[in-house]
Amino acid sequence: MATDRKGFLERVAAATALPPRVGLVPAGFAPQAPEPHWLRRLRGTYRAVFDNPRDDGAGIARAWIWMNQCRSILGTNDEECSTAVVLRHGGITLAMNDTFWAEYQITQGPSSPENPTIPGRNPQLAAAMTGAITTFPPPARPFVEGIGLDALIDRGGVVLGCEFAFYGIISRVMQHDRLDEGTARVRATGYLLPGVTLVPSGFFALALAQQQGCSFVTNI
Repeated sequence: MATDRKGFLERVAAATALPPRVGLVPAGFAPQAPEPHWLRRLRGTYRAVFDNPRDDGAGIARAWIWMNQCRSILGTNDEECSTAVVLRHGGITLAMNDTFWAEYQITQGPSSPENPTIPGRNPQLAAAMTGAITTFPPPARPFVEGIGLDALIDRGGVVLGCEFAFYGIISRVMQHDRLDEGTARVRATGYLLPGVTLVPSGFFALALAQQQGCSFVTNI
């Protein structure tokens, strides 16, 4: 049964509003090394981080276009053009594979309980994006060939998922499968797209990437 996307985001917001447990590490969260491994992948002359807080995939599209424009306009290869995408808030559903979208009946905005939009698969993967090129303005179309979150990962793009928002995914699994939190976390993590890295929070990753020399590209 489809769940109202508004309700899903409200549960994520409620989870992030909980008071911190002073002196304690959140349950199920393993502290990373002082320098997260994904930071070391941000190298080269040209670096950018793209915010993607919604499930419309605007940050993914801009990251893909950026990579192709670096190649065609600046004459760089992908190793010289570091690209990071942060999937946070409502965008965390895009970190999940097609099986998750089909099994848990994920809705995509704009959607409503009366008229839900349920793609049945991740709408931002390359297989689902083949027919979307015509929706881009003509000047952008040469740069969006082959677009897809999985394609971006295959080219070396760094894709990060917000741990706060991911708790909404865990809650979905808990409710749907009637599981405790620990078991639901393991199951939900198994549905993550290969190559997606969970980070403590999306805004934490955005700030760190900028300190690593990435230009920030907003989702607006």
